[in-house]
Amino acid sequence: MDNKTDKGILGRLDPISIIKDVLREWWVILLMAVSVSLFVNVWANKTYRPEYTTSSTFVVTAKGTNSSIYQNLSYTKELAERFSQVLESNVLKKKVAEELEIDSFTATTSASVLPETNLMELKVTADSALDAYRIMNSIMNNYNTVSDYVIENVILEVIQSPSIPTGPSNPLNVKGIMKKSALITAALFILYFVFFSYMRDTVKNEREVSEKIDARRLGTVYHERKIKSLRQVKKARSVSLLIKNPVLSFRFVESNRMTASRIRSQMDKKKVKVLLVTSVTENEGKSTVAANLALSLAQENKRVLLIDCDFRKPAQYKIFDLAKNEAVNLPEVLKNHSGLTNLIKKQKDSSLYTIFNSKASDSMEGLIENGTLKNILDFCRQKMDYVIMDTSPLSLVADTEELAEFADASVLVVRQDMVLAKDINDAVDILNQTRGRVIGCVFNDVMTGIIKDTGNYGYGGHYGKRA
Repeated sequence: MDNKTDKGILGRLDPISIIKDVLREWWVILLMAVSVSLFVNVWANKTYRPEYTTSSTFVVTAKGTNSSIYQNLSYTKELAERFSQVLESNVLKKKVAEELEIDSFTATTSASVLPETNLMELKVTADSALDAYRIMNSIMNNYNTVSDYVIENVILEVIQSPSIPTGPSNPLNVKGIMKKSALITAALFILYFVFFSYMRDTVKNEREVSEKIDARRLGTVYHERKIKSLRQVKKARSVSLLIKNPVLSFRFVESNRMTASRIRSQMDKKKVKVLLVTSVTENEGKSTVAANLALSLAQENKRVLLIDCDFRKPAQYKIFDLAKNEAVNLPEVLKNHSGLTNLIKKQKDSSLYTIFNSKASDSMEGLIENGTLKNILDFCRQKMDYVIMDTSPLSLVADTEELAEFADASVLVVRQDMVLAKDINDAVDILNQTRGRVIGCVFNDVMTGIIKDTGNYGYGGHYGKRA
């Protein structure tokens, strides 16, 4: 069992499953991207400090009238390097601070050469436009007092005087920052969900059924949309997933029939009359699979009895679109040791017989083992070709283990990409310790594309804690 599970984790990626998992969490990705971008917007505005830059351009020429262009370029490059040192001089900064009557020199200065020219650009950046302008003028007035050695062989001539900046030199691009933060956040969450999808050891495709699960795959039932029109959305109604419904897709109906055929083959081979159908957890579609299995067998002119033994959350009467009063209170029948009178119903124009329960019971203690249900099943073994028992999910209540002692075999319904492989194999082990050993599993609600609707197999009600 462990080897199969480990092989699934380290096996090949399933891109379709990963994409579906990411799309399933699109609202989380969107919510987090928007939230982070809004937070970044607030943080950026709160921490933003505008800076203002003014500049002045000088033309540099060597002293003397016969200077060559090459010589001027050489002097300019050398002067820019030395001028940068002068600008960092504490003496110059002190003179500027004294002249402007400020406590300290807080501006940023730089000197650079315009490429392939003898032009030097001096820049001053400060917290306000006026400060930048005043500091620039003060530097131009005082630099020569501390840098005679720098300009002893050159002439500096101003060709562009400084001006008061009209706007910050580091404008705050809020939209750009928000967009970038949203994209980064979305990318990180997508990577998280990709990693989570890969590491989550569920059964994602048919290949993984054989690799991970300790039971043979008896069939694959493909996904079918329960909502097929806007009118149904408005009325909050869904399409019946019984194979006798003519609006269902051919693929869905045929996959159910092929699955039923394989199950019947195994039942006949192992001389199984009573088959228990269950799942690990709820919303895996085991009740729908059980109903369609019974219908498929009945369509082969077999006398089939379908019993709703899911006492915690009965659903078969809802699947068959029956009123609650058309079903029976099965827990009460078992409690009172009632006979079969009015208990078994025959479906119209079919060899399908049913015992549908309408009453949910949170406590079946003693009712399953009091002999009444066993007597009903023993009688039906003689009268029916097959008996299908729809039971509660194995991980939620203990009823299913008790009911498995009345069955000849079990089938486990495994919904695609829902339950951990370890939990599925644990369920197989539990059933194999009962009379109703597992003859295989049905891989259910299988999507072969990427887009999947969010409908489930729930029919209302809830399960209590596992006893």
